[in-house]
Amino acid sequence: MSSIDASSGKEQPAGTTDKAGGPGAPSKGSGLAMLAVIIAVFMAILDTSIVNVALPKMMSVFGVNQSDIEWVVTAYSLVSGALIPVTGFLGDRFGYKRVFLIATAIFTIGSGLCGVAWSNNSMIFFRIIQAVGGGALMPISMAMIFRMFPPEKRGMAMGLFGIAIMFAPATGPTLSGYIVEYLDWRLIFTINVPIGIIDFFLAMAVLKEFKAPVSQRFDFWGFVTSCTGLATLLYGVGKVSEKGWGDSEVITFVTIGIVCLIIFVAIELLIDQPMLDLSLLKNATFTLSLIISSIATLIMMGVLFLLPIFLQTLSGLSAVQTGLILLPQAIVSGIMMPIAGALFDKIGARVIAVIGLSFTALSLYLSAALDLNTMFSTLITWLVLRAIGMGLMMMPIQTAGMNTVPMHKMGQGTALSNTIRQISASFGIAWLALLYSDRRSFHVADLSEQLNMFSTNVASHFNQLQNQYMGMGQSAIQAKANALGYLSGQVQIQATVMGLDDVFIVTAVLSVIAAVLSLFLKNTKAKGGPKAHVMGE
Repeated sequence: MSSIDASSGKEQPAGTTDKAGGPGAPSKGSGLAMLAVIIAVFMAILDTSIVNVALPKMMSVFGVNQSDIEWVVTAYSLVSGALIPVTGFLGDRFGYKRVFLIATAIFTIGSGLCGVAWSNNSMIFFRIIQAVGGGALMPISMAMIFRMFPPEKRGMAMGLFGIAIMFAPATGPTLSGYIVEYLDWRLIFTINVPIGIIDFFLAMAVLKEFKAPVSQRFDFWGFVTSCTGLATLLYGVGKVSEKGWGDSEVITFVTIGIVCLIIFVAIELLIDQPMLDLSLLKNATFTLSLIISSIATLIMMGVLFLLPIFLQTLSGLSAVQTGLILLPQAIVSGIMMPIAGALFDKIGARVIAVIGLSFTALSLYLSAALDLNTMFSTLITWLVLRAIGMGLMMMPIQTAGMNTVPMHKMGQGTALSNTIRQISASFGIAWLALLYSDRRSFHVADLSEQLNMFSTNVASHFNQLQNQYMGMGQSAIQAKANALGYLSGQVQIQATVMGLDDVFIVTAVLSVIAAVLSLFLKNTKAKGGPKAHVMGE
């Protein structure tokens, strides 16, 4: 087995080293290199969630409505998601360090421009610029990590990398809520500028270049069909929670997206130099890891999206208070990530994944008992238990799959993995939001039917309410209307809680399914993966 030296183009035995280091030990600066990568990815992922809390403030400042301001979030998600497939080609063609630096610079410039946006349209345009950089950082960074570290040390490296992936979405609402409430809302963007500049020069100093030894032609039609397909699909799916699957706009965009992606798949399978190497899916371990991590992503993003509904709408908490309740789970998941990485390097992914998903399933099952009387300390305990499970299994599963990808296809593998993760997150939010809505409607109808006015208990309670309102000086007609409104409101509240509990049950079942699938994972630790050859300048 041999590999190709990037500088000379000559073959050399697998396991030998070049200027960038070799499979036996990362370079002395690998710690700082990891820091540079983690900072950039943390900023990029944070900006997918930090903006949401500031939207009402931005609506007021720019004088726009809800549908207009939503494009500030939508534009970022669509552009960053659509650009992920091409990152593997860009890294192989121009060098991963170079693309990382350019992406960091674009993201930083875009953040600064967002901070000075003077209208909603200018904000949307600047968010697109920001997304061009942010969308490339995640897959490029992951590919660099797998080249910087040999298989026996990738678990710990990916565990540290996973801190950004798990910690950023959970801390976004807390940080944003504090900034909007106590500081200037524009800081949610401009705070990236000094951090981005520092990280740019740090990365320039400590990162080594990784570049494919052979240049390939740009797959233009693959790029067009993948970008169009992903953007329209993600947009259509993103509208499902608001309009439902039967809406004409949703059907149109989802159909266009699916058709474009089918054409994209056909192109990639037929041409000699595809932009995204779909033959990687023939690798059983890699494909299984994608399926399991997609289920895990669906669970994580869906619950993070729905839980604030309970905390803010029903419990009446502010955005900052909601963020503080969600913060402990983020801290715990960040702590668990490197622990899981170290365990992966010793025992592989299978056992860790099964244990982690079992913890996740248990926590979600317990969360199905949530109601308005649940103490916040109990809810935090359930969330922390879930964070232990998610933190344990997320990175080992992805690392186990990526360890089976040949080094010369690592960029393709990370691009494919992140593309599927992005789609899974969008589908997870849309599907669980729709499931929640359907179950809530079901419980409203069921509870309303149970509230039979001819029932002695209901009639007695209704009369008490009506008499209380009349005692406050209201007429009999007004008191009757208010009593009916109160009972209807209680039905809506109870149905909302029950709908959310149903979602917890479904996600618990999905966790069990993922745990069963994890039993079939191969332990690609240490010697289990392909021999790593790290390419240097």
